[in-house]
Amino acid sequence: MIQKLVIPVELGDSIEVRLLDWLKAEGDVVSAGDALLEFETDKAIVLVTATQAAVLRKCFFTPGDWMKPGDVAAWLSDHSNEPLPADDATLDQALMVTFEVT
Repeated sequence: MIQKLVIPVELGDSIEVRLLDWLKAEGDVVSAGDALLEFETDKAIVLVTATQAAVLRKCFFTPGDWMKPGDVAAWLSDHSNEPLPADDATLDQALMVTFEVT
């Protein structure tokens, strides 16, 4: 199953966050508890961690890019050979992640 990693809308509609780094690369297997990416807001650095195993399939932003809450940062899947959709409009399942503020 393809899932999307969404920037949390709880950050607020008007805020933008800057991607600092991907801590996993496309094609990497991710275990529960693995850090996926790090972004910064105007007040904090946030570490995004997976709560379940997956494969990081496609990253939509690169370090330095600005993202908004609700943006899809990446697609992940259960297996590396699952076909990817043409767009994320057909995906209603979001990967469960935790957001740790440092």
